[in-house]
Amino acid sequence: MEKALLYKEWKKTRLFTLGIAIIGIILLGYILLKLGRSFRLAGMEHLWDVIVNRKQFMFRDLKYFPIAAALCLGMAQYFPEVIQKRIKLSLHLPLPERKVILLMYGYGLGILLGVYLLQLLGLLFFSSINFPYEFTISTFKTLAPWYIAGFITYLFVAMVCLEPVWKRRAFNGLLGIATVYLFFLSDVPSAYQPVIYLLIVTLVAVFPFGFLSVQRFKEGTQD
Repeated sequence: MEKALLYKEWKKTRLFTLGIAIIGIILLGYILLKLGRSFRLAGMEHLWDVIVNRKQFMFRDLKYFPIAAALCLGMAQYFPEVIQKRIKLSLHLPLPERKVILLMYGYGLGILLGVYLLQLLGLLFFSSINFPYEFTISTFKTLAPWYIAGFITYLFVAMVCLEPVWKRRAFNGLLGIATVYLFFLSDVPSAYQPVIYLLIVTLVAVFPFGFLSVQRFKEGTQD
């Protein structure tokens, strides 16, 4: 039964998943080609001046990819469930409803994790060849809040789509926007390093709220 449910999720989102992965690779390739061109034209000395003295982040173009990918995948996965009333069938499978939602969450978060890792591994390979170890560590500390925000975006999309009450949907949507906004207050290298653990705690704290929406949906709550 679990395999059938996961296959249903894959069949429903496969085009979006492949699209997100391809766009992520193309975006990373564009950034690396642009940096390679800068190496040749401006020289490493100029780039180090930009990085160290002006505190410019070389991979800023990745900033909104994680939340855009999460938004697209979340909408592809949950919007049809609600519009076409498929979620009612899913919740009546011979499985505990919590397990059904966990499987759906696990599928979506797993896909995002795979796409993010694919991008980050390419970035790690490039950075380890062209930059010292300290720069690579600083790069990943700068990127971490954006990718954590991607996971949080996915959870809020699920929460909004599964919520049966429109007022709560609006509130959850605004809460999601405000929460994700906190992850983009600065793109100065390693700006979030002192609070990175708080960002992870935020991700963990958001995770269970979707189950409340599912419970209200199953009970037919309308106000």
